[in-house]
Amino acid sequence: MAEQLIDYWKTHKEIRFEEFEGKPGRIINACLFAGSDLLDGIVAIAKKYQIRAGIVTVCFGSLSKTEIRWEERTKEGPRGDKRSEPRLLEGPITFLSAQGKVGVPRQGKPLIHMHGVVADTKGKVWGGHLFPDENPTFSTMEVVIQEIEGIEFDKIFDPETNSALLRARRIE
Repeated sequence: MAEQLIDYWKTHKEIRFEEFEGKPGRIINACLFAGSDLLDGIVAIAKKYQIRAGIVTVCFGSLSKTEIRWEERTKEGPRGDKRSEPRLLEGPITFLSAQGKVGVPRQGKPLIHMHGVVADTKGKVWGGHLFPDENPTFSTMEVVIQEIEGIEFDKIFDPETNSALLRARRIE
């Protein structure tokens, strides 16, 4: 089954998407200090400003350590992929860049989805998916969040991927 799905995605040409138009809202410029977890810090900022939907447009600094993960191909599972085991990188880590989405929905828990690029102590560059509680700031972390008015992010189950994904929906 997994090989069939992998082959399907290689040859499937239909363009499919979901979109929601929003308007630029506030821009929050912040600096996280030593010991603050990167993702928990971004969520705390979004909570303070009640950002229903925001994009992390700038994110760079240093981390004491990081754990990153990425997708790996496998013959197991319905889609032919699985999340890798965490790769722990001990610091200090140079945090080069990240992009992500953050939101505080009217109902439910705050959420964040971030991917980042880091350089370890030998200068090797790594990239992947980041998770809360695994990325403490070493010195500082510069963060800019752009609010998107008119939508909010929430975790919504997607049967095609068989997982809860951060998705947008319109709000008044």
